[in-house]
Amino acid sequence: MPFFTPSVTSEADAAFTYLTQQCTQLKLTAQGLTDEQARSTPTASGLSIAGLIVHGTQVVNNWLIQVKEPTREVGEDDYRTVNEKLGLTAMFDGSALPDLDITEAVAIFDKVIDGIEDARAAVDDAGTDLGTEVPMPYNPWMPNDFTMTVRWILWHLATEIARHAGHADIIRESIDGAIAYQLNAQADGEPWPPEGMDWS
Repeated sequence: MPFFTPSVTSEADAAFTYLTQQCTQLKLTAQGLTDEQARSTPTASGLSIAGLIVHGTQVVNNWLIQVKEPTREVGEDDYRTVNEKLGLTAMFDGSALPDLDITEAVAIFDKVIDGIEDARAAVDDAGTDLGTEVPMPYNPWMPNDFTMTVRWILWHLATEIARHAGHADIIRESIDGAIAYQLNAQADGEPWPPEGMDWS
């Protein structure tokens, strides 16, 4: 039941590995849910597992453009185009629901998770330094004296997806009581609770 992130050997390896692991954790919160359950909002917030997965899909997919092409200026139309290629025709903030069932949403997220390795290969092949500055798109959350780098993007993505995986964990526990360790074990075809361990 490999729940923890694998060993890492460098900062770049850590950034890509942690991002992949957190995306996988977010994806696993949908495991075994019906579409109705995945769209449900059982907590006080308006967030659902389906909405968080699609939001995570777009966030990672959009930011990886600049990881792969650090000098490229990315505009709103670029985001729209890359999302449409995935089958997502609108921007979702986590509370909006796409016109997709949960199986379709997870399949699209899987493509984006696979794309993390493409971004890693692009960084390795180009010998990109993580300190490489990238053009900064306008948004109201950026500090005034801010310089964006490939490093910042990768660690921002890992932390944002970790936050949303935590949101999704709480929602999933509210739906049926399943916890992350359990979902990881089930995904690996292992018994839950682990043999010889008392999780009561």
